[in-house]
Amino acid sequence: MGKLEKCLYIVELLSRGKPMSLREINEHWEYSSFYDGELLPKSFGRYKEYVSAVFAIDIECDKRTNKYYIANPDYIENNALYKYLLSAFHVEALVELAMKHKDCVVLENAPSGVEYLQLILKAIDQGVVIEFDYYSFNKKTVTHQQRIPCFLKTWEQRWYLIAEPLSRKTPTVYALERISNLRLSEERATPSPDIKPHTYFDACFGVNHEVCPPQLIKLKVYGSQVDYIKARPLHESQQEIKKGEGWSIFSYWLRPSYNFYQALLWHREKVEVLEPEEVRKEVRRLWRK
Repeated sequence: MGKLEKCLYIVELLSRGKPMSLREINEHWEYSSFYDGELLPKSFGRYKEYVSAVFAIDIECDKRTNKYYIANPDYIENNALYKYLLSAFHVEALVELAMKHKDCVVLENAPSGVEYLQLILKAIDQGVVIEFDYYSFNKKTVTHQQRIPCFLKTWEQRWYLIAEPLSRKTPTVYALERISNLRLSEERATPSPDIKPHTYFDACFGVNHEVCPPQLIKLKVYGSQVDYIKARPLHESQQEIKKGEGWSIFSYWLRPSYNFYQALLWHREKVEVLEPEEVRKEVRRLWRK
């Protein structure tokens, strides 16, 4: 295992929030699938410096307890990429134990299409057009596509590619699980400057890029569903604005879309749309279908 993987392991371990001595870190390290010998103070010091230089994450030592901790945990908490990488790395670190106790681990099927992630990122890095075949659920057909890859997004444990046509018209969202025969072309092109990954889906729900203006939406949630929605917010704009005995009211600032309505219907009678009226009417219409 290389230095990068070792450093990610250390960051993941300390990001759990509990300071650890080097002895405690080694105890965890010994049971990981990456174990290749004890972490010595000198080598651990080099890893600390590497983490600071590459990830801008500061690992400090409390001299009173001689335990290490992450001095800027908010930097990880507020960075979705770090959180995703550390979560994936935590799973990878459990491979040996998971295989040993495979009968005790029940998983969903892994999302398909991930085999194209590296190739898509390579195309973005080199600024080249990609070609692939894409299956449409609606049309039940496969079409050949030439697109400028813009960025990747995850939603509901699936990977999506946002890509721009060569004509520079509206970008399209492609589910990686429906892509096949992807390859890099020799044609060079980079995305239009107004397609910014961190703002493209502002006030949108999931991977629906709606052009309608965002609205203030209020939902009244009942019973145990209140705790569920608190634990897993429907949208990043979610705020609990009022609560009573057995209910809470949540507000959202978003552009209502098909996926949003589907999410509301999933909660059935436990969620009521209070406003705006047009969203309330649409949910009622879909409920009656």
